[in-house]
Amino acid sequence: MTAPLRRALTAPSFAAVLLGGALLGSLLLEAGCRRAPDAHPSAAAGNAAPGPTAPADTARPEAAMLDSGTVVLPDSQQRALVKNDSLWQKALRVHYRAIVFDGHADTPTLMAEEGYDIGPRHAPAEAHLDLPRMKTGGLDAVFFSIYVPSYLGEGRRAGARARRLIRVTKRQLRQYAGRAAFATSAGEVRRLARNGKRAVLLGLEGGHALAASEDTLRAFAQRGIRYVTLTHIRSHSWADAATDTLRHGGLSEKGEALVRAMNDAGVLADLSHVSDSTFYDALRVSRAPVILSHSSARALTPNARNVTDDMLRALSENDGLVMINFYDRYVQQDTTPALEDVLDHIDHAAQVAGVEHVGLGSDFDGVPRLPAGLGDATRLPWLTHGLLKRGYTEEDVYKILGGNALRVLEAAEEAATKPG
Repeated sequence: MTAPLRRALTAPSFAAVLLGGALLGSLLLEAGCRRAPDAHPSAAAGNAAPGPTAPADTARPEAAMLDSGTVVLPDSQQRALVKNDSLWQKALRVHYRAIVFDGHADTPTLMAEEGYDIGPRHAPAEAHLDLPRMKTGGLDAVFFSIYVPSYLGEGRRAGARARRLIRVTKRQLRQYAGRAAFATSAGEVRRLARNGKRAVLLGLEGGHALAASEDTLRAFAQRGIRYVTLTHIRSHSWADAATDTLRHGGLSEKGEALVRAMNDAGVLADLSHVSDSTFYDALRVSRAPVILSHSSARALTPNARNVTDDMLRALSENDGLVMINFYDRYVQQDTTPALEDVLDHIDHAAQVAGVEHVGLGSDFDGVPRLPAGLGDATRLPWLTHGLLKRGYTEEDVYKILGGNALRVLEAAEEAATKPG
């Protein structure tokens, strides 16, 4: 979301994040997991020992979702986890073989406004994501949010802000070229992941920065933007937001034209933050799959930023993707938010929309609080363990962790080769 949110943190309000970091080597969160109703029986069997590497088998259909497979957790920690629950053998192998792809992190705002450096390792209380912790957590690829506050409007200031964040991001990636690189396609993500590098893609958060101009959209696409979040918290001249007055009843005619222009440019339409009517208008107009880069399930946590079951079913028909947000406000149910709540939202979306339409959209570095046990990027393997414990198959987990994100990115690329 915003750097001011980060600065507003207090020690008590950030307790969940600190707890998540402190629990990195712990053996908690093993109880209370539920099996999905249609779970594959073999998915809960921990029958493969972790190793330093697990090369991708290109003969298997899920090979396109796999990387070099290096397990980077310390041996002592691996042994402790497996001793507590043998399923961790499989979880470690699956997680570090998967191409893990996060749909939304607000790290560029910290980089531009607070001089944050993604090269060294930071504590969870400072930020949720950096290159060392991406490696530890097995996070291969991430969409960095080029966040433009709504108060900047649709004029020059909004565009200037977006261009600045793009420059700052690319500058740091050049600085750490041995560990990470800028990516604009699914193929580049796969190549970088298999070479042990982190892939960073760019999403423009706030369609008002386009100034209602298809030329501006194309210019941002040339700079590497690969999704546009149609609105942020405010409605604007061509689309309605979920958290503001409805001005158009969805998309205006110009908004529909801009979504089509996104299809032509190979840019995904991101429907996080938009009103329900904008959501349905975008699905009607788009000939490519759409995404929600950081939203969760409204059936579990009533919030305008989350999606209804009807929306999830419509997303499935579009072949799109909802990437589950970790923010405690969007996943909290009846108790203090914890990692299990995030798993509940993944599970619910998978049951309603289908496992092929669910991914991860952490909102790292954009929210003031995360659930206990999921305090930063190093905790991502615990999601894999939780999914396997609930009965998801290896192939299903590969899809959720990153395979589905690669699919929709490729679909956007293909749509751009067939203009409407």
